[in-house]
Amino acid sequence: MTTAALLALFAGVLAWPVPRLLAAARWPHGCPRAAIVLWQAIGLAGGVSALLAAVAFTVSPLSTHTPTAITDHLGNIAAGSPLAGLRWVNLVGLAAATVLACRLFGVLCASTAATLRERHRHRHLVDLAGRRHRGHGARESTDHTHLHSPATADGPGDGANPGGDANPGGDGNPGGDGNDATTCCLCEHRDRAGILLRILDHPIAVAYCVPGVRHARVVVSRGLLNTLDAAELDAVLAHEAAHIAGRHDLVIQPFVAWERTFPFLRPAREATAAVSLLVEMLADDAAARETSRRSLARALARLGVARAPVPAGALSITGHQAAVLPALGAEDPLTATAARAASRFAPGSGSGSGVGVGSGVAATTAPEAPGHRLGTINPVISRIARLLDPPGVRWWLPAGAYLAAAAVLAAPPMIVLIG
Repeated sequence: MTTAALLALFAGVLAWPVPRLLAAARWPHGCPRAAIVLWQAIGLAGGVSALLAAVAFTVSPLSTHTPTAITDHLGNIAAGSPLAGLRWVNLVGLAAATVLACRLFGVLCASTAATLRERHRHRHLVDLAGRRHRGHGARESTDHTHLHSPATADGPGDGANPGGDANPGGDGNPGGDGNDATTCCLCEHRDRAGILLRILDHPIAVAYCVPGVRHARVVVSRGLLNTLDAAELDAVLAHEAAHIAGRHDLVIQPFVAWERTFPFLRPAREATAAVSLLVEMLADDAAARETSRRSLARALARLGVARAPVPAGALSITGHQAAVLPALGAEDPLTATAARAASRFAPGSGSGSGVGVGSGVAATTAPEAPGHRLGTINPVISRIARLLDPPGVRWWLPAGAYLAAAAVLAAPPMIVLIG
């Protein structure tokens, strides 16, 4: 019984106070990869501890030593007497363990299957509605003029031939007009990263990726191409390519399942939002190493306040739409840094696409969005501030996070063995 109580207590600590404290901490922004590993360890150890607590309670009458009791119970099952030595109250623990396991794995499998179906459906939609970037032929020459001048008006080639992907075997013509392709961000990313790029004829600036093992897509809109300059577009495409290469969707999916399993638990929602933000920071770091921090920050400042809708299962440059950070104090330096960044990058009264940052960044809260609270900093603002003023990371922070993750994972089996 003592082992079951300790495991239940440990699971409760990992389910409520620990996620809340970690979601409110600022240090994970300096080492997002180590923080994600710690988050994963907390989620896994919490679920395992809850299951082991139910199992330990069930087999407790068989022996005072939990490993011995589990071994005896397995022997009874093999002998065809699974209830031998158990009282009726212990069967409650067995039923609880069964229900909890079915709930955890059932929601995970169901949500994963639903996400895969939605991605498959959306890939077909963007293949039908979008068009490929094939190079710099006569028809698409006007499409690439604005890559170096955001104010250029839409050319007649924008949106043309939406169903023109008659050749499904290739994503473009890398051997096209070589002189122009060397200065085109779309060509460079298509060829270097091997991504399947789709351009939607839509005035709203939006960029996102639809992950997959072999069928990933990066989707950009005509509004995005008209809004960003070449350096900003390069940073956005590098960000989306980092999502695909790192399979960041697999990092987020277990936390989405955790949130759906326990929708009444506030820490589950905060964990999903925190991990989503850390995943975006990982992609930001990868894009910044490949391009420029300032260019990516300018792109986020232009796009982050647009709140363009993103399909389910996709990863957007502006991050998880419902992501929310714990409330910060008024003295938090991120607020002032982000405000200066917004005024620095604001394109006046707005560009030709209507996507500006002057009014949106001034309001650092988003109370109209689901899940947002008054006084909550927009996650995009935190990312802009982080790009402009990278946080200093002491060497022991990531090392401590990895050690803490190892300790959290080792705790449940150690409790069982000692008990």
